Amino acid sequence: MKTSDAFTHSLALLLLVWARANVYSEASKFETGTLYEYLYTVDVVLEPTAEHDRMRSGFSMEAVVQIHSLWRNPSNEQDLLVQIKFQDLKVMSNHNGSQSIFMDSSVEELLGQQHLHDLRKPVLIHSIGGKLEDVFAANETNKFILNLKRGLVSVFQMQTYSGTATENDVTGRCKVLYEVSGKQIIKIKDFQSCEKEDFGYTSTNQVFGVNVNGTSKCIYLMENDIIKSVKSEESHLIMLNLKSTIGTKINSRLGLQLLSTKPGVSEILKPDIPEVLAGLEYSYTAVGSHAVPVERRPCFNCSSATDHMKTIKNVDVPKISTTKKFLDLVTLLRDMKKKDIIQMLKTTKYTAVPFLIDAAAAVLTPESLGALSSFLDFTKVKQGPLLERFLYACAFSARPSTYLLSTLTNILSGKIVQKEVQETAIITLGSVIGKMCSANNCTSQEVIRAKNLIVDRLKSSTEEFAVKACLLALKSACLPETIPLILQYTEMSNSVSITALSALQRFPAKYINNEVKEQMRNIFYQRKKHFIETVRLAAAEILLNSDPQYVDIRNIIEAIPREGPEPSRYLSSKIQSCLNSDHGARKIIVEVLKDSNLNNYNHLSRLGSSSTYSGNLTATKDMVTSYNVDFLFSEHGFLRKSNSNFYTYSHGNKLLSVQVSMEAKGLDGLFGEAAEEEEIMAGMSTTLLDVQLRPVVFFQGYADLMEKYWSANGEPQHILMANILPIDHLQVFSLQSGLPVLIHFQGGLTVDVTSSTELSLFSQESKSRVTNRGTLAISGTIEIDASFINVGVETRTEAQTQFVFVNTVRFSEMPVLFCLQMKKEPYPYRESVVVYERFPNGKNFTLQKRRKFTFPGEEVSLHKRNSEMCKKLL
Repeated sequence: MKTSDAFTHSLALLLLVWARANVYSEASKFETGTLYEYLYTVDVVLEPTAEHDRMRSGFSMEAVVQIHSLWRNPSNEQDLLVQIKFQDLKVMSNHNGSQSIFMDSSVEELLGQQHLHDLRKPVLIHSIGGKLEDVFAANETNKFILNLKRGLVSVFQMQTYSGTATENDVTGRCKVLYEVSGKQIIKIKDFQSCEKEDFGYTSTNQVFGVNVNGTSKCIYLMENDIIKSVKSEESHLIMLNLKSTIGTKINSRLGLQLLSTKPGVSEILKPDIPEVLAGLEYSYTAVGSHAVPVERRPCFNCSSATDHMKTIKNVDVPKISTTKKFLDLVTLLRDMKKKDIIQMLKTTKYTAVPFLIDAAAAVLTPESLGALSSFLDFTKVKQGPLLERFLYACAFSARPSTYLLSTLTNILSGKIVQKEVQETAIITLGSVIGKMCSANNCTSQEVIRAKNLIVDRLKSSTEEFAVKACLLALKSACLPETIPLILQYTEMSNSVSITALSALQRFPAKYINNEVKEQMRNIFYQRKKHFIETVRLAAAEILLNSDPQYVDIRNIIEAIPREGPEPSRYLSSKIQSCLNSDHGARKIIVEVLKDSNLNNYNHLSRLGSSSTYSGNLTATKDMVTSYNVDFLFSEHGFLRKSNSNFYTYSHGNKLLSVQVSMEAKGLDGLFGEAAEEEEIMAGMSTTLLDVQLRPVVFFQGYADLMEKYWSANGEPQHILMANILPIDHLQVFSLQSGLPVLIHFQGGLTVDVTSSTELSLFSQESKSRVTNRGTLAISGTIEIDASFINVGVETRTEAQTQFVFVNTVRFSEMPVLFCLQMKKEPYPYRESVVVYERFPNGKNFTLQKRRKFTFPGEEVSLHKRNSEMCKKLL
């Protein structure tokens, strides 16, 4: 750069800095000895997101405020201490006529004398160049009034040139965009960027989360370097991810209008702010510009948890009323002490104790978990059902904590006498680790300690059931650093190997590295040892689902004719399913099948009954539910394995809603056919809401089969009975005016999962049935607590469902006939929306609308071939 160019460039920068300094000075200009009076208005309206005409709540406030410069830094004209004072305040309704609850109520009656007294105390702003440095309040402890003053103070923060900035105000530390044109300044705030102190909690899986989006636009009109008027509009959309009609829209307007300027007090001539504050009437302290959360007032008319438990009946049956009572009990237990919860556990009738355990575990406070730890004894066999109930409640926790993880780790470090409880405990620990990591809390000491416990237990275990339980725990934890360890168990016994492979299938494709892929190739091609078909096909699926290479896809397709009828049919069906969907391997499969030697009828059309299907069950604007089902049969036509997976997708989030895996082996030997395994077995593994349950074995060995066959009474076997809290969200944020918005969503789910297996040696037919019964109750409350009035919207949704999976196989003829049925029974659905305005004295306005209907039952049509076989079989 030439010297002259450098000089010109430097001069331009100096002029720009000088110009901005003068702009700052003009923006912050308050004439000494001048008092400015403004009319300050706030209007808030809340409406449900569901389309309901004329349902709204809210209120308006109007006040006259006075502002004047109290002190100016002698060495920096941009450094000011400004005083703002509320002179008057009016509160009005957004409703007209008889709907208004504000009629005949003075501001003194609404706010109370103490509130008015605190409101009229001045608040001081320290600003430099128009930017807010700090806020000083006059010895106040009233959080609501302080937030209201912070909101007013924030309005006066601005800059008079276009560009972006990061500002601290009542809503937090936020990024803002300024657009300046003449005397008009537009300020747009990015609410998503706001950083503030966290308050509340939310579910770790955002399928059950709450979406909060806000926009803010503020228009300043300047005159003679003074704010003449301000018009600010902000809107917030708060809704449940699963169902956007459960939520609220908030619209808020804020206005500032210059009324007059008149002579006022002169500025104080002191060298610094501390000396100025020391000479004022009130004792001022720095309170910051960010709003502080205002605690919700306690419920004075609510029943106690003990009284509530007396109303609980038939808690072992999924009913909407039971789920609603569960949600109420969770709320009551949140503030209870450990000793009181222990007393409840000891005095509650035995049949209701599991219900109380579900609620206490869902609360997740140290008090509730401490009470459960004291009450339950893992060395007592008779407490087995209660212990498993507690462990499953922990596994389903919506927002697990380090305290919960420590509680479970301590339990596993102690003595557990029952093998089933040991399995459930270790699997539960893995589930909680996985949820903690999904909430970005994977590096805590509690998580590391729990992971090490599982790893050490796996390495030291010699019994197969314990090894498989630890592998399922690592599957639920989904920690990438454990992949090399899991990989070691893929070459163990067939049963352990298939469990290890199912754990690897849980990991995202980015973690399936070349080492894992090479091991999968070794297994599929049996390079080192022999593997049964279920193991080999699971390895092939991992290769297909993990960013596959061209050579892997080609080798798998080339191997199809070399396999037996059932594995080849299974692989061919899997390839076709990938082609007919948006599977990640689709493009490579298309490329491979350009080879006519592979893409032809002789190569891909296979005999056999094994198959795989996928598709969508439901699709709404908020979520999509998809499924994929696989069947693998033995060479002699007997069912080896079936997998049914159901996924829920919502706003970019994914949840494994239900997974049911049925496995049977050795059945060929019952009819004199050669069998790969000596011992016959049938069992089931279930995952519900992304939580792996302890696998269930229906029978193992011929003697066990005969015993259960002759003693069968047709009664289903309970897999899970629980009350779950999948939706648990509490959040508080501030509007631009300083008014607090409280968001509280709760969703309770009562589930009853049962299974049964019927095997008829006479008719050579088997039937397995898994029944999922459940009730769902969701409540969402969005409320503005203005201390003197509560306004809000409350939405409640209730549903009761029953979903049945029936897998029927007839092996009396070849090819074997099989039929998978997924039946959804008719179920009722109810929804109610309430908007309200309430005074502490009991005066209120409420408007409620309800609707209810019954969804018809249906049998899901999965696939044409499945439908054809169901017609023949049934």
